[in-house]
Amino acid sequence: MPDVTIIGAGPAGATAACALATRGWDVTLIEQSRFPRDKVCGESLSALGLEVLTHLGLIDRLRPLQPTLLNATILHATDGRHLTCPLPRPMWGLSRRAMDAALLDAARDAGVRILQPARCESLQDVLTVRHLEGNRVETLRPTWIILADGKGALLPHRPTPTSDFGIKAHFESVVGPRDAVELFGVQGHYVGLAPIQRGLSNIAFSVPAKKLERFRRDLDALWSQLLTENATLAQRFTHARRAGDWLASLLPRFPVSRRWPPRVIPLGNSAAALEPIGGEGMGLAMRSAELAAAALDQSERTNTPLPVRQLQTEFARLWRTRRLACRALARLLSTPRIAGDLLDWARGNESLSRAAMAMIGKT
Repeated sequence: MPDVTIIGAGPAGATAACALATRGWDVTLIEQSRFPRDKVCGESLSALGLEVLTHLGLIDRLRPLQPTLLNATILHATDGRHLTCPLPRPMWGLSRRAMDAALLDAARDAGVRILQPARCESLQDVLTVRHLEGNRVETLRPTWIILADGKGALLPHRPTPTSDFGIKAHFESVVGPRDAVELFGVQGHYVGLAPIQRGLSNIAFSVPAKKLERFRRDLDALWSQLLTENATLAQRFTHARRAGDWLASLLPRFPVSRRWPPRVIPLGNSAAALEPIGGEGMGLAMRSAELAAAALDQSERTNTPLPVRQLQTEFARLWRTRRLACRALARLLSTPRIAGDLLDWARGNESLSRAAMAMIGKT
């Protein structure tokens, strides 16, 4: 039986585990956090991700979580001007806390061996795994390793982090549409708002480290300031209450690398990371997992070498245009002096709006 060890049980790791286990592979999945747990994320699952879950027979594992159906994206400039862009295919608003736990359960039911909480400490020929309960050390000698830890921490050429932080929290009693993702320009960055299950809303935003330091990392104070920078955003939160802790982490932003260690396949944000404004991160993670699982299984069944370069090219094709387009959109929306005029211009040109949505992956 072919074998693989997967490091990280987020959307990429759990999807890869399910895809390979159902093909008869011996799969070990290592996850250092106890579930359920929250993650810094926009919590909008794109049509690409829903497509992958459907291919793999996993979509019905998530329907009982009652995700929110999202049919539009609304962009808001600081001066109140806005642009509504219908989505060609719906997205889901769904918390990582609920989704990741459900996908991990699916992997367990598929026969995956799960080591949790456990931490992989190296990517050498022999993997050293430390069980965080009891501090016991185990060694593994897998044929293949899939790195899906969300940051590529074990790669020899680890991506350089940006100077921007991603910050998120859940709120209740937010006033606004429950069928749309909303993006709000503020001074020098942007804020994303996505309705999720059980009437909650997920607020997620990027913020430059310098701005965060000005508030001495007081996230409530920073949030209060952001509400003064966009009037529509303030209206949405007139009566809202935070329903959980603030979470923060450095935002990755890097293209697909050609320097993969032997026998190691990075997925999701370990393979590449784009500006989160497009809501494509989880979908790309799942699609990269699906591609890698299919390539590994084909290689094993035909007794041929894994076409690593071809897989890297497919990953680059997935990320390249989305990465550039999402970065451009983030910069434009984060520049108050031009954002309103740009939205007015796009409102009068539907073909331009559709083209822009297609470039960030909304097809």
